[in-house]
Amino acid sequence: MVLSSIFSAALLLASSAAVADAQSSTAYATYINFATDDILNGDDGLPPHPLQGLPYGYPTYPITVDGNGREQVEAHLTFFEGKYWMHAATWGCGGDLFVYSHVLTDGNYPAIPVYKPGDYGEDGNCGIKTYSSVDFTNWVQEDFYQPSITVANVTKPVVRYSNATGKYVMYMGGNAFNNFFYATSDSPAGPWSNPPSVMQGTNINHDFDVAVGPDGTHYMVSDTFTGLNTRPDQWSVPIWDIWIHQLAPNLTATIDSTAVRIRTAQQLQAQNLTLEAVGFFYHDGYYYINFGFTCQNCAGYIYNYYSTDPLGSYTDGGFISQDGCSGQNKGANVLPSPDGPIVLAGNLGYRTGPTDVVFDGQLWHADNHQAASSTYFFPIEFNDDHTLKDYTCPTTIQVPLATNITTSPAPPTPFRLDCRVRNWQSIQAVFDPPKQGTTLEFDVWQRTDNLGPTTNAGPVLDGPLSVTLDFATGPSASFSWVPSNISWAPAKISMAIEGKQLAKITLTTNATNGCYGTLAEPKVEEAVTYGKVVNEVFTESTSAQLYVYQF
Repeated sequence: MVLSSIFSAALLLASSAAVADAQSSTAYATYINFATDDILNGDDGLPPHPLQGLPYGYPTYPITVDGNGREQVEAHLTFFEGKYWMHAATWGCGGDLFVYSHVLTDGNYPAIPVYKPGDYGEDGNCGIKTYSSVDFTNWVQEDFYQPSITVANVTKPVVRYSNATGKYVMYMGGNAFNNFFYATSDSPAGPWSNPPSVMQGTNINHDFDVAVGPDGTHYMVSDTFTGLNTRPDQWSVPIWDIWIHQLAPNLTATIDSTAVRIRTAQQLQAQNLTLEAVGFFYHDGYYYINFGFTCQNCAGYIYNYYSTDPLGSYTDGGFISQDGCSGQNKGANVLPSPDGPIVLAGNLGYRTGPTDVVFDGQLWHADNHQAASSTYFFPIEFNDDHTLKDYTCPTTIQVPLATNITTSPAPPTPFRLDCRVRNWQSIQAVFDPPKQGTTLEFDVWQRTDNLGPTTNAGPVLDGPLSVTLDFATGPSASFSWVPSNISWAPAKISMAIEGKQLAKITLTTNATNGCYGTLAEPKVEEAVTYGKVVNEVFTESTSAQLYVYQF
């Protein structure tokens, strides 16, 4: 039996987009950026930093159709072969991101932690996952790409299609020593070529995006590592030159004769701008470039340029968001709809914590636990003069679906991360009356504590996760998982219960350096009770229940 809650048809019809759907042939998908209700009453084990808080709502965490967490850090969207595709960086292997490029200690960079085997790149990120969906709501994991070399920076995946070669090309982030990496495939689902190759060209590294013109020509924007360092004494707040290149037809090299530096670091410094985290797209005769504020893992302003020529010159469109909707700009996603292309801005929604860096009165670095992050999507809206409207940061958006999709799917559930399993606290789910089944599956994950802005309490928890199942009749059953077998992103664990009537689930640990977590969902079953236990005292989260994939 599947316990995942489904919003009622009445709720779907209550939304304005769904009402419009009933009056037209357009189908809509609901995408949830933030939960409006705090089902955990401010007690999820993940308190935000007071400087940022949760200004637009409570972060949600999506799942795939098989019940596992959908890792969508720096996620980018495309539409190929009649489906929606999402390619996203993953951090479930335990990779953290530290500000080693920003904070100096006695003139030396902080030591980079040693990650367990399977991590890739100096940032410790774990690879790239590919998801597909026919309705922008129900997503299937198609591929998990882990390059066989350790120098690739497997972040910021962007996929484009080459008409010249019939290949899909997936770009990945570069670094100070290499241009961008890329891999190719016959399908947007993969498998991707391995090891990845390095793009050929000059002035291409760091952050990037690829716009596709109306004639199918591709252009790459990049904020390179060449530029200015404004605080060499202690804080590195770089300002980078911004370049645009036309790509060769095979999409694996730039045509350097087309290279244009549209802004120099000196020009940006004169405007008091620091720009990275770019989105680049074409819409209705204009090319647009949106940049985020230069800052590792933090929310900040979004600044815009626009031009009728992809190689410029570009006009300053000014600020279109002052806080990035509590995330950092990470791309632009052009998707089809019955009324023409739409553009969704992708913002990486970092989690924050009380130990985050504060610099010049603003939050500078978010939680080291990247696997708790997700991506927010916001519709980009246009004024009559083709300039961009300011972001409104909606909690939920309605996405008009491609013409081959005729039915609006039910909205997804706004799942919440709950990290309250500690050596002094447990989580319980009680079923009254008991539930009967043969196999029990639900999601768990782990997180070590942040000890400061550049370190945490180790690469894994120092104790196992234990699950005790109490039945209506007969003895209880206990299961245990060592931390090396628990992902940092929500993933299912499975227990055989052989048709017994389950009355209570209790999650405990003796780990001293962090917490284990679950996924909570809005309560829809009165017979289910969910909450924490401290010193044998149970405190119920009255609006929540444990997300159970299967009994």
